[in-house]
Amino acid sequence: MAQIQYKFNKNDEYLTPPYAVYPIMKRLRANTTVWCPFDMENSQFVKILSEHGFSVIYSHIKTGQDFFLIEVPECDYIISNPPYSQKGRVLERLYEIGKPFAMLINFQGIFDHKERFRLFKQNRVEMLWLSPRVNYIGMEKKSTERVPFQSGYICSGICSNQLEFDYMEIHRKGEGANG
Repeated sequence: MAQIQYKFNKNDEYLTPPYAVYPIMKRLRANTTVWCPFDMENSQFVKILSEHGFSVIYSHIKTGQDFFLIEVPECDYIISNPPYSQKGRVLERLYEIGKPFAMLINFQGIFDHKERFRLFKQNRVEMLWLSPRVNYIGMEKKSTERVPFQSGYICSGICSNQLEFDYMEIHRKGEGANG
């Protein structure tokens, strides 16, 4: 059995609220296959994309499926909310894989790391800026109120422009849809 390449850190797992899935979903071609490599069956990405006709493959380190080691499934897109502490390695691997991707991440300092800067300079990078800020759901299943950082999607091969903006419609605390 292959050795796990990264240790699961409970501070790395902040779950995506439903309203944050819609802005990226509307940029995907219909009836395609999406791999969600940091998700389990109850993930909002998995649930919402499946409900809207996408074929979804999901995997997670907690079930022994290490993103850095497993074989990439046949898919059209790779979409997820990666572990915060691994975002640099995740982005490197995504560019190596070469499929269109979108990762919901904290934008704070995204260009400050010299390796990420080099990676973005050498590859197509797209940013989908979201408003208002994403209030992630903590492990205790409560929404993080008033997050101090801006999040959005770092993409490649998904957005028409390298910088795009989208407004997320939040209906009630912890819920929302933007069609």
